[in-house]
Amino acid sequence: MIPPLHFSRVRALVVLGALVLVAGACERIAVGPQIAGQLRSGRAYAERLIAHPPSQMLSGADSEHVVALGYLERQRLGLGGPFRLIDYALGDPRLAVASRDSVAWALLARTLDGNADHVNPIALDSLTDSVSLVSAPDGEQQYALIDRTIRDAHDPRAGELAVRLAYTLAAAEHRLRSDAPHIAAQAAALVRDRELAKRDVNDLLRAAWRDDADPLALLQAWRRERRFRVEQPLMERLPPDVELEAMRLTPGLQDELRKASGQPLKEIQFDSSASLLGLAAGQLERLALGHARPPETPVVVAMWTHRDDLLRQPGGESGAHTARMRFLYRSRGEEGFAAERSLVAQQAPGIAVARTTLAAAVALRAYAQETPWYPGDPAPTDAQLTDRYGLTAVTFDGSVPVAWRPYYRAMLGSALADLDRVLPSLDLTGLRIHFGENPLRGVALALHDPVHRIIYLPSATSAGTIAHEIAHDLDWQAAERRYAVRGDYATDRAVRDARGGQLAASLRGLTAASLTAVDPDDRDVLSMRPTEVFARSVDWFVAVSLAREGRMNGYLSSVQDDLFTGYVTVTPPDVTGEAGSALVSVLDDVAPPPRSTRDWYLTRYGPGRVLTPYDLVRRVLQVPLDTTGIDSSASLASLVAPVRGVRDSVIAIVDGGRCGNAAGDREQQLTAARRRLVELAARARASGIMRERGTALAAEDAWRWAMLAPYGTARAEVAGALLGGSIESALADRGSQIDLLMRDSEPAPGVLTCAIDSSEAAR
Repeated sequence: MIPPLHFSRVRALVVLGALVLVAGACERIAVGPQIAGQLRSGRAYAERLIAHPPSQMLSGADSEHVVALGYLERQRLGLGGPFRLIDYALGDPRLAVASRDSVAWALLARTLDGNADHVNPIALDSLTDSVSLVSAPDGEQQYALIDRTIRDAHDPRAGELAVRLAYTLAAAEHRLRSDAPHIAAQAAALVRDRELAKRDVNDLLRAAWRDDADPLALLQAWRRERRFRVEQPLMERLPPDVELEAMRLTPGLQDELRKASGQPLKEIQFDSSASLLGLAAGQLERLALGHARPPETPVVVAMWTHRDDLLRQPGGESGAHTARMRFLYRSRGEEGFAAERSLVAQQAPGIAVARTTLAAAVALRAYAQETPWYPGDPAPTDAQLTDRYGLTAVTFDGSVPVAWRPYYRAMLGSALADLDRVLPSLDLTGLRIHFGENPLRGVALALHDPVHRIIYLPSATSAGTIAHEIAHDLDWQAAERRYAVRGDYATDRAVRDARGGQLAASLRGLTAASLTAVDPDDRDVLSMRPTEVFARSVDWFVAVSLAREGRMNGYLSSVQDDLFTGYVTVTPPDVTGEAGSALVSVLDDVAPPPRSTRDWYLTRYGPGRVLTPYDLVRRVLQVPLDTTGIDSSASLASLVAPVRGVRDSVIAIVDGGRCGNAAGDREQQLTAARRRLVELAARARASGIMRERGTALAAEDAWRWAMLAPYGTARAEVAGALLGGSIESALADRGSQIDLLMRDSEPAPGVLTCAIDSSEAAR
């Protein structure tokens, strides 16, 4: 017989287990009844706010509801990262303590449910390359592919990398515009963040349940410890298993993009993407304008980067242009951006608004590890900054509000502390830092004045530029030491001086290697002046060195990774490793880094660097081709012959073990996947050449078809008449033709090789 007391304990345990199971089933994760209840309350709170947004702020409660809705909308758009937003909400002085917790739980629940990092699909519309005969998939189709690829991957990072690779190959083929990989990567970044954040919430709540801890307090502790995956820096190399999954996903995604190409395009829907603010958008705008917070550089730069697109966008009623102007000029921070975006979407929505929103959200990822700051929070004093770093002074324009100045001191202190981690030999004695307009007034995001040795940091655009401007000062110091001159840069002077010695040789190598990493069409945009090349390279060095420690600082550098290189025109080191080696040689002379950092950087970016999948593709696509002696009448085999040479050299690198090692069968699988990726890149480049040149001839009349193909719907009949049969039978599949061309032998006489697929020709 079971003792009554023991029976009661068993029954209590059974009941408790049932409650846990019910709560776990409700949340899809086992987190216990208390946490499950808080998640349900958070959802209910969000649903009430969304269903009944206040149209007027008649009371303090109405104002709180507007602020809370602003947090939900910022999370939905991916503005600032969910855990950073929660951390901000927990200290927001505009919210009562109880409201702060309600907002935090609403954000946690919606992150767990995947209601964050929304991408408006129309941002992916109109990406067809001008030389392509077939239209690109519409935005909805592309976003569905991107979302499914990342969501279904074992690791979201693998899906994101696969998207980058597939779109890079499609752009190399000239199926998509040259900026398509960047736009697609922005969309993929938000989808990846959404999926990683869901896993992070899962881990956080399980840990809180296991340790009987307050989830919100634990969240703040994990942020300080940089434990959230979604807040980790993006510069570190992915594990071999993740790279392998990405390389295996790439061919399928590439095929999906091809299959979707040429489908009848839907009429572009200027979707407002269902802002949560509703009638509260105007109220939030007034709150944001009256809130004593400084501008946020990622938002400001995103707005001005897309300025021309916003102002040129056609369509809309007479007030559309005014609405876009207001969106452009009033969006200074993420809260104001969310409000203005909701307002402009009601009158003048479109691709430009969608892409600007996407760009702002991705730029704000650099702030993922930011410590929240509100007016009144403590910050270093001017004296503390000057004493610690040897600065002559930290000064402010009269135009910088007094309430903002502690924020800028905190920003500067945070940036210099992290810079000191990377370059402990840093000595800024005698430098003045001035927050306010620079003498060029709007031409530069920030400015180092070598004559007066002042760094100007404008209040709206300086965050993320500090590493770049400090690099100029290091260059200035080197000129004083080496040449005994003030008001000049050692890098500029060394290149001008015929006797520049090793420093000049290293700088020439750095400049030449950096040029190879820049698209020729963009080289006139980027200053190739030695001091600018050096400053951009140091910016990269600082960002990647911090990432090695699991850190990133959006005040110090806006660089995120090889594709999102910030807004001070940073170029990643070239894949040959020559730029990495040259930079270290210059730093040894100008500002020696620690030996361990120096050696690690050479291993990562020097001549013996281990190439990632993205590096392999870059190497195939960016290496200049020797087309000497090849004229417009050359055969296609002659045109693509240099691609074969590049492909073979990169495959030799793969076979030589320059891409990292893994154990046993996994190494064989990685090698096979890398070789396949190199082949895909070579095929893409060959196909791109075919599209650029129209088509090439191994058959006498093919050029006539190519010349007529772009004109009108009757091209199939014209081609049929020229070639003596139907276009489908006359044109072989382009894929098999490229395979033939990429062999070492010439194609057989009479074989027709054409720049487009037979399916494209049929259309």
